[in-house]
Amino acid sequence: MLSEFEDKVTTFTLDNGLTFVVVERHDAPVASFATYADVGSVDEPVGQTGIAHMFEHMAFKGTTTIGTENIERELELLGKQEEIARELRLERAKGAQADTARINELEAQLEKATERAKEPVVQNEFDRILSQAGMQGMNASTSADATRYFYSLPANKIELFFALESDRFKNPVLREFYTERDVVMEERRTRTESSPQGRLVEE
Repeated sequence: MLSEFEDKVTTFTLDNGLTFVVVERHDAPVASFATYADVGSVDEPVGQTGIAHMFEHMAFKGTTTIGTENIERELELLGKQEEIARELRLERAKGAQADTARINELEAQLEKATERAKEPVVQNEFDRILSQAGMQGMNASTSADATRYFYSLPANKIELFFALESDRFKNPVLREFYTERDVVMEERRTRTESSPQGRLVEE
């Protein structure tokens, strides 16, 4: 049985270093995909814990052409948002010397800038395109040494997979970053901080 399975497996590597493992099974007209990135929480810089999981979420937010009505306007708004966020981080980094009133002011500015940055956004367009094509089982996961993205499509939509997957990794736009950060932090609270097993695994 194992030898029969091995005969169905084809492995090859493109010039850009991307390796494919293809398993042919013609039981149903479905193509299932798993994109495996050789990077995880172990690769995070000190002080930036959670960035691997954060990027996993952001990879569903779209690209320069998917998820926006006006990319030039959106990038302008995102730039202004990040300027405020950077100033807020610098003020907080002062610790006991930080100006509380200034922090409150910057937090209010950031909240408004975050809302403005949503104006050109087309919500969940990446998901909508795939759903209309018959996508099933879309999900992702992050571990210590890997990040995985996976879903299935009708076999005749395989070109759509390659187009969308290459676009979201070549041309990502980290839109709705601060909103999604809150989602990731809540996941951490429920899955790790509130779970004895989660805390044990992390430690």
